[in-house]
Amino acid sequence: MQEYEEWRHLHTWDPGRDSDLSIVHDLTAAHWIGPLLTPGSFNVSMTAPQGYEAFARIFFPFEHGSLGSDGQWSNTQIRWTDLARANGWVAHALMERETIAHTSETPAVPDSCSWSLSPEQQEMLQAILGRHTTSTMGWFLLWEGFGNLNEKAFGPRVPKVVHDQRSYFLLRGPLDSYRQFPDDPSYWWPDDRAWCLSTDTDFSWSYLAGTRGCVDEVLQAPIADAWETVPDNPARSGMDIVNDPTGAVPRSS
Repeated sequence: MQEYEEWRHLHTWDPGRDSDLSIVHDLTAAHWIGPLLTPGSFNVSMTAPQGYEAFARIFFPFEHGSLGSDGQWSNTQIRWTDLARANGWVAHALMERETIAHTSETPAVPDSCSWSLSPEQQEMLQAILGRHTTSTMGWFLLWEGFGNLNEKAFGPRVPKVVHDQRSYFLLRGPLDSYRQFPDDPSYWWPDDRAWCLSTDTDFSWSYLAGTRGCVDEVLQAPIADAWETVPDNPARSGMDIVNDPTGAVPRSS
């Protein structure tokens, strides 16, 4: 048992050891988010804080594995927008993975959809978001349910920010610390709250809330695969009535 505990301690994520981040016990900096959410609505505002000028839905890429002529296995990332158009569907802010991968001609379908932003998307967001804030430091809410968190660092005495359905640890670090997390944090914002990136663990996308100029710049970046949305838009199974007006396409949940 002791050997396992030592192994787990060394192989789980401790921000004090593995990053430039620190765990914050005073949760005051995160209190602003909860009142701007709409719990139980299953709309964008259930995840993204309201009150910003503009909002975008940023899709995580699909991944397709294939065996090359050289015998090497490789993974290709495919944007939701490209997959929808290739299969003859409409790419839009409320598209669902099942509706755009579904086609009567059954072409090759990507194996899976990523559950996090790609490194290229993270790099793009870091560059754009950094230009739309006066802050160099940021705040992060990390879901307590990730299994790779170091139990000594994230012990029972560490307080958590509690929302309607999830609880989070609060961390602080340089604005570019996002890429140091083992899993995407659920919330990321700068000191001046000029924008907020939110990612629920059940979604294969993130929401960006920010100024008009900030969101427009992300929307115009092809690698982002982002579509403009609004707080009242649905964020639930069956929302893609453009490509599936009768609800005939089976959903996974």
